[in-house]
Amino acid sequence: MAFEARYGTVPAAPTPRDRWLARDKARHVVFSGLWTLSTQYVLVSKADWSEADALPASIASAATVGVLKELYDASRITGTASGKDLVADAVGIGLAVGIITL
Repeated sequence: MAFEARYGTVPAAPTPRDRWLARDKARHVVFSGLWTLSTQYVLVSKADWSEADALPASIASAATVGVLKELYDASRITGTASGKDLVADAVGIGLAVGIITL
């Protein structure tokens, strides 16, 4: 309380390091890959889209979810948005595209 009265605010706790090899990055890879694959499946098998037409929509939907998630993270008090998370999302999307185009 005295610190706030003197300096205005309490200093924020240091943010944890954003490591490239972390469980969070693996979750981003898996989630974005599965989102891409499941969207592709739904569009091709259930909505009768061609593989070629469905692929850009699948990629765009997964990328949009990843960007929106980081915007949400940035809007929180802790402000933990991460460019590395977006790279992990792109890796997951890329792996899914590789599986789709086999």
